Amino acid sequence: MMAPFVSLALKVSEKMEFVDKDSRGIAMRFCKIYPPDKIARIVEEAQKFSWWRQNSKAAFMKAIGMVNKEEKQAQVGVLT
Repeated sequence: MMAPFVSLALKVSEKMEFVDKDSRGIAMRFCKIYPPDKIARIVEEAQKFSWWRQNSKAAFMKAIGMVNKEEKQAQVGVLT
C-alpha cells in the first residue's frame, strides 16, 4: 500500500511540473513532513511567481520559506 504523502507528492510534482528526480525528491520530503493543507498553500504561493515555470524547484522552495514565515509571524502574534 502506498503512503498518503506519496500520492500527494506525485500530485505536487504534476502541478509544479517537476521533471527531474531532485525536484520530485524535494516534493516527496516536504509532503512527508507537512500536512496536505500546508502543501496546497505552498503550491499556490509558488505558482504566483511569474517565473515559476522557468524554475519550479526554486519557486517551490521560496514558497516554503514564505509560508513558514507567515505561520511563524501568526504564531508570534497569538503569543503577544
